[in-house]
Amino acid sequence: MPLNQVMDDNGAEVASKMDRESWEKVESDIQSIGEFYDSAASVISLGMMDRWRKKAAAETADGMMVLEVGSGPGSFSRLLHGREIVLLEPNEAMLRKSVRTELADEKYTPVIGVAEHLPFVDDAFDRVMSGFSFKNFMDKELALMEIRRVLDGAGKVVIIDIAEPDSGLRKRIMSIYMKHILGRLAMLVVPRKVRRNWKTNPWQHLSEEYMKLIKPDNLVMNMKGLGYSSSDYRYMMTHGVAIVTGEK
Repeated sequence: MPLNQVMDDNGAEVASKMDRESWEKVESDIQSIGEFYDSAASVISLGMMDRWRKKAAAETADGMMVLEVGSGPGSFSRLLHGREIVLLEPNEAMLRKSVRTELADEKYTPVIGVAEHLPFVDDAFDRVMSGFSFKNFMDKELALMEIRRVLDGAGKVVIIDIAEPDSGLRKRIMSIYMKHILGRLAMLVVPRKVRRNWKTNPWQHLSEEYMKLIKPDNLVMNMKGLGYSSSDYRYMMTHGVAIVTGEK
Protein backbone atom coordinates (compact mmCIF):
# COMPACT_ATOMS: atom_id res chain seq x y z
CA MET A 1 0.00 0.00 0.00
CA PRO A 2 1.42 3.47 -0.83
CA LEU A 3 2.64 5.56 2.09
CA ASN A 4 0.05 8.22 1.43
CA GLN A 5 -2.84 5.78 1.76
CA VAL A 6 -4.40 4.33 4.90
CA MET A 7 -7.51 2.25 5.45
CA ASP A 8 -10.64 3.43 7.17
CA ASP A 9 -12.79 1.23 9.45
CA ASN A 10 -14.61 -0.22 6.44
CA GLY A 11 -11.44 -1.18 4.59
CA ALA A 12 -11.63 1.68 2.11
CA GLU A 13 -8.53 3.65 1.14
CA VAL A 14 -8.27 7.14 2.59
CA ALA A 15 -5.66 9.68 1.46
CA SER A 16 -3.29 10.70 4.25
CA LYS A 17 -1.48 13.21 2.08
CA MET A 18 -2.95 16.46 3.36
CA ASP A 19 -4.12 19.09 0.94
CA ARG A 20 -2.91 22.61 1.70
CA GLU A 21 -6.24 23.75 3.14
CA SER A 22 -6.32 20.90 5.67
CA TRP A 23 -2.66 21.44 6.55
CA GLU A 24 -3.19 25.17 7.11
CA LYS A 25 -6.20 24.40 9.32
CA VAL A 26 -4.10 22.02 11.43
CA GLU A 27 -1.34 24.62 11.75
CA SER A 28 -3.92 27.24 12.71
CA ASP A 29 -5.35 24.96 15.39
CA ILE A 30 -1.87 24.30 16.79
CA GLN A 31 -1.12 28.00 16.89
CA SER A 32 -4.37 28.75 18.72
CA ILE A 33 -3.45 26.14 21.35
CA GLY A 34 -0.25 28.08 21.96
CA GLU A 35 0.69 28.24 25.62
CA PHE A 36 -1.48 25.20 26.46
CA TYR A 37 0.36 22.85 24.07
CA ASP A 38 2.58 21.08 26.61
CA SER A 39 0.10 20.87 29.47
CA ALA A 40 -2.60 19.50 27.16
CA ALA A 41 -0.17 16.96 25.67
CA SER A 42 0.56 15.67 29.15
CA VAL A 43 -3.13 15.36 29.99
CA ILE A 44 -4.28 13.66 26.78
CA SER A 45 -1.35 11.20 26.95
CA LEU A 46 -2.35 10.38 30.53
CA GLY A 47 1.02 11.60 31.76
CA MET A 48 3.02 9.41 29.36
CA MET A 49 4.20 12.05 26.87
CA ASP A 50 7.63 12.82 28.32
CA ARG A 51 8.30 9.14 28.95
CA TRP A 52 7.64 8.41 25.27
CA ARG A 53 9.81 11.33 24.17
CA LYS A 54 12.69 10.09 26.34
CA LYS A 55 12.47 6.68 24.69
CA ALA A 56 12.96 8.33 21.29
CA ALA A 57 15.65 10.69 22.61
CA ALA A 58 17.68 7.63 23.65
CA GLU A 59 18.34 7.05 19.93
CA THR A 60 20.76 10.02 20.01
CA ALA A 61 24.14 10.49 21.69
CA ASP A 62 26.33 13.34 22.91
CA GLY A 63 28.12 15.24 20.19
CA MET A 64 25.61 14.42 17.48
CA MET A 65 24.26 17.01 15.07
CA VAL A 66 20.48 16.64 15.34
CA LEU A 67 17.60 18.10 13.34
CA GLU A 68 14.14 18.10 14.88
CA VAL A 69 11.52 18.47 12.17
CA GLY A 70 8.29 20.05 13.39
CA SER A 71 9.78 21.13 16.71
CA GLY A 72 6.73 23.04 17.96
CA PRO A 73 7.51 24.73 21.29
CA GLY A 74 10.68 22.64 21.69
CA SER A 75 9.23 20.07 24.08
CA PHE A 76 11.20 17.20 22.52
CA SER A 77 14.44 19.10 21.91
CA ARG A 78 14.68 19.98 25.59
CA LEU A 79 15.44 16.31 26.22
CA LEU A 80 18.36 16.21 23.79
CA HIS A 81 21.07 17.50 26.11
CA GLY A 82 24.67 17.49 24.86
CA ARG A 83 23.68 17.65 21.19
CA GLU A 84 23.79 20.39 18.59
CA ILE A 85 20.12 20.90 17.73
CA VAL A 86 18.45 22.58 14.77
CA LEU A 87 14.76 23.19 15.41
CA LEU A 88 12.74 23.32 12.19
CA GLU A 89 9.18 24.56 12.54
CA PRO A 90 6.74 26.20 10.07
CA ASN A 91 4.87 28.04 12.82
CA GLU A 92 6.84 31.18 13.67
CA ALA A 93 4.96 31.82 16.93
CA MET A 94 5.75 28.29 18.15
CA LEU A 95 9.39 28.63 17.13
CA ARG A 96 9.76 31.94 18.96
CA LYS A 97 8.22 30.40 22.05
CA SER A 98 10.67 27.49 21.95
CA VAL A 99 13.76 29.70 22.11
CA ARG A 100 12.54 32.11 24.77
CA THR A 101 13.18 29.73 27.67
CA GLU A 102 15.82 27.04 28.28
CA LEU A 103 16.39 26.66 24.54
CA ALA A 104 17.82 30.19 24.40
CA ASP A 105 21.29 28.66 24.04
CA GLU A 106 23.85 28.58 21.24
CA LYS A 107 23.40 24.81 20.93
CA TYR A 108 19.85 25.39 19.65
CA THR A 109 19.35 26.95 16.22
CA PRO A 110 15.78 27.87 15.20
CA VAL A 111 14.85 27.68 11.51
CA ILE A 112 11.49 28.34 9.89
CA GLY A 113 10.67 25.67 7.33
CA VAL A 114 8.73 22.54 6.40
CA ALA A 115 9.70 18.87 6.22
CA GLU A 116 9.01 18.64 2.49
CA HIS A 117 11.65 21.27 1.60
CA LEU A 118 14.49 21.09 4.11
CA PRO A 119 16.78 24.14 3.76
CA PHE A 120 19.99 22.19 4.45
CA VAL A 121 22.83 20.66 2.44
CA ASP A 122 23.13 16.91 1.89
CA ASP A 123 24.60 14.72 4.65
CA ALA A 124 24.31 17.43 7.32
CA PHE A 125 22.88 15.53 10.30
CA ASP A 126 23.60 12.44 12.40
CA ARG A 127 19.96 12.19 13.45
CA VAL A 128 16.66 13.61 12.25
CA MET A 129 13.97 13.46 14.90
CA SER A 130 10.22 13.91 14.62
CA GLY A 131 8.39 14.04 17.93
CA PHE A 132 4.63 13.80 17.36
CA SER A 133 4.83 15.97 14.26
CA PHE A 134 5.07 13.40 11.44
CA LYS A 135 1.27 13.13 11.31
CA ASN A 136 1.16 16.86 10.49
CA PHE A 137 3.42 16.65 7.43
CA MET A 138 1.61 17.62 4.26
CA ASP A 139 3.45 15.11 2.05
CA LYS A 140 5.00 12.35 4.13
CA GLU A 141 6.73 10.59 1.25
CA LEU A 142 8.44 13.77 0.05
CA ALA A 143 9.40 14.59 3.66
CA LEU A 144 11.02 11.17 4.11
CA MET A 145 12.98 11.64 0.90
CA GLU A 146 14.21 15.03 2.11
CA ILE A 147 15.09 13.62 5.52
CA ARG A 148 17.14 10.85 3.92
CA ARG A 149 18.96 13.44 1.80
CA VAL A 150 20.13 15.49 4.79
CA LEU A 151 21.22 12.47 6.86
CA ASP A 152 24.90 11.59 6.76
CA GLY A 153 26.09 8.16 5.67
CA ALA A 154 25.52 6.55 9.06
CA GLY A 155 22.53 8.71 9.93
CA LYS A 156 19.15 7.68 11.24
CA VAL A 157 15.66 9.16 11.32
CA VAL A 158 13.62 8.61 14.48
CA ILE A 159 9.87 9.17 14.31
CA ILE A 160 7.64 8.91 17.36
CA ASP A 161 3.95 9.50 16.83
CA ILE A 162 0.47 8.15 17.34
CA ALA A 163 -0.05 4.99 15.32
CA GLU A 164 -2.72 2.54 14.30
CA PRO A 165 -2.85 -0.14 17.02
CA ASP A 166 -2.12 -3.75 16.15
CA SER A 167 -5.42 -5.32 17.22
CA GLY A 168 -9.10 -4.77 16.54
CA LEU A 169 -9.92 -4.15 20.21
CA ARG A 170 -7.17 -1.56 20.60
CA LYS A 171 -8.32 0.15 17.40
CA ARG A 172 -11.87 0.45 18.75
CA ILE A 173 -10.67 1.80 22.09
CA MET A 174 -8.41 4.35 20.39
CA SER A 175 -11.19 5.43 18.03
CA ILE A 176 -13.53 6.07 20.96
CA TYR A 177 -10.82 7.95 22.83
CA MET A 178 -9.87 10.15 19.86
CA LYS A 179 -13.43 10.94 18.86
CA HIS A 180 -15.09 11.45 22.23
CA ILE A 181 -12.53 11.94 25.00
CA LEU A 182 -9.31 13.58 23.77
CA GLY A 183 -10.84 16.96 22.98
CA ARG A 184 -12.71 17.18 26.27
CA LEU A 185 -9.62 16.25 28.30
CA ALA A 186 -7.45 18.81 26.51
CA MET A 187 -9.92 21.62 27.21
CA LEU A 188 -9.53 21.03 30.95
CA VAL A 189 -6.18 22.83 30.88
CA VAL A 190 -7.65 25.94 29.20
CA PRO A 191 -9.00 28.67 31.53
CA ARG A 192 -12.72 29.30 31.21
CA LYS A 193 -12.19 32.93 30.13
CA VAL A 194 -10.08 31.71 27.20
CA ARG A 195 -12.52 28.96 26.22
CA ARG A 196 -15.31 31.54 26.01
CA ASN A 197 -13.44 33.28 23.17
CA TRP A 198 -13.02 30.08 21.15
CA LYS A 199 -15.77 29.28 18.68
CA THR A 200 -14.68 25.65 18.43
CA ASN A 201 -12.49 23.19 20.29
CA PRO A 202 -9.22 23.05 18.27
CA TRP A 203 -8.31 19.64 19.67
CA GLN A 204 -11.53 18.17 18.32
CA HIS A 205 -10.57 19.05 14.76
CA LEU A 206 -7.00 17.86 15.34
CA SER A 207 -8.21 14.52 16.66
CA GLU A 208 -10.31 14.06 13.51
CA GLU A 209 -7.24 14.66 11.34
CA TYR A 210 -5.10 12.42 13.51
CA MET A 211 -7.48 9.49 13.08
CA LYS A 212 -5.98 9.09 9.59
CA LEU A 213 -3.35 6.77 11.04
CA ILE A 214 -0.62 5.05 9.12
CA LYS A 215 0.30 1.56 10.28
CA PRO A 216 3.93 1.40 11.44
CA ASP A 217 4.65 -1.73 9.38
CA ASN A 218 3.40 0.02 6.23
CA LEU A 219 5.58 3.02 7.04
CA VAL A 220 8.62 0.77 7.49
CA MET A 221 7.94 -0.96 4.17
CA ASN A 222 7.64 2.33 2.33
CA MET A 223 10.78 3.77 3.91
CA LYS A 224 12.73 0.83 2.53
CA GLY A 225 11.13 1.52 -0.84
CA LEU A 226 12.38 5.11 -0.64
CA GLY A 227 15.96 3.94 -0.25
CA TYR A 228 16.47 3.60 3.49
CA SER A 229 18.94 0.76 4.07
CA SER A 230 16.93 -0.54 7.01
CA SER A 231 13.84 0.46 8.94
CA ASP A 232 12.05 -0.89 11.99
CA TYR A 233 9.41 0.04 14.55
CA ARG A 234 8.27 -0.74 18.04
CA TYR A 235 5.06 0.09 19.85
CA MET A 236 4.99 1.88 23.16
CA MET A 237 2.99 0.44 26.06
CA THR A 238 -0.43 1.58 24.86
CA HIS A 239 0.14 0.37 21.27
CA GLY A 240 -1.38 3.67 20.17
CA VAL A 241 2.09 5.23 19.89
CA ALA A 242 5.08 3.84 17.98
CA ILE A 243 8.72 4.67 17.37
CA VAL A 244 9.78 4.14 13.77
CA THR A 245 13.46 4.31 12.80
CA GLY A 246 15.18 4.30 9.45
CA GLU A 247 18.89 4.21 8.59
CA LYS A 248 20.23 5.92 5.51
